[in-house]
Amino acid sequence: MLHEGHRKRLYEKLDSGSFLHEHERLEILLFNAYPRINTNPIAHELINAFGSLRGVFDASVEQLKSVKGVGDSVAHYIKIVAMVAAKAYSDGAEEIFLKNYGDFKNFTAKRLSNKPDEVLEIYFCEKNGKIKYIFSKTDFDKHGVTLGREEVASLISTHKPFGILIAHNHLTGSSAPSSADDVFTAEVQLLCNINKVTLYDHCIYASDSDVYSYFCSGRIDSIKKEYNLSNILRRN
Repeated sequence: MLHEGHRKRLYEKLDSGSFLHEHERLEILLFNAYPRINTNPIAHELINAFGSLRGVFDASVEQLKSVKGVGDSVAHYIKIVAMVAAKAYSDGAEEIFLKNYGDFKNFTAKRLSNKPDEVLEIYFCEKNGKIKYIFSKTDFDKHGVTLGREEVASLISTHKPFGILIAHNHLTGSSAPSSADDVFTAEVQLLCNINKVTLYDHCIYASDSDVYSYFCSGRIDSIKKEYNLSNILRRN
């Protein structure tokens, strides 16, 4: 159908980060509400009726339903999207910043305490310490969790962080790193070096009073010196 090609072009603009007009943004939003029809006319009707995308989001359910083609389900859909977006961007307290080791240690404890199985998390951060994405994985095993280099590389490529922090828990009663922990830290460091990303730390949580830090122990610096592309190329 003709509108399927139009949707594909809009998705391509969205994926590439190209500029989208207000009505195009609303069109894409309405794809889920109208899976089988062209959303362009309805998007224009809504923008014309309320003056802007902001006006559409500020409208009540009854006001939205006054626009031809907008029924109960679509009006409710637009309204809940508007409410979620407003909440996400107005409540700055929900943004998480990790600016020092104390912040990281406390956040790690909050995330990993009382977990029944071992959990591995990677926090992808902006330059100011704001967490932009949290990756969390468990194999539902008390003795370990695995994450391949290819998946870590894909995560770095997708989220393009300035820096990352690694955290996982030990259920053995000690936060002391294992040889597998050392290998994983080294592998992630090499991937970070190749992608010009800073590996800040790897914390291992055993209890609130027992948290191991590769940074505080000085080991993160030695790993960075050994596992970087220049050194590997020199050795080869």
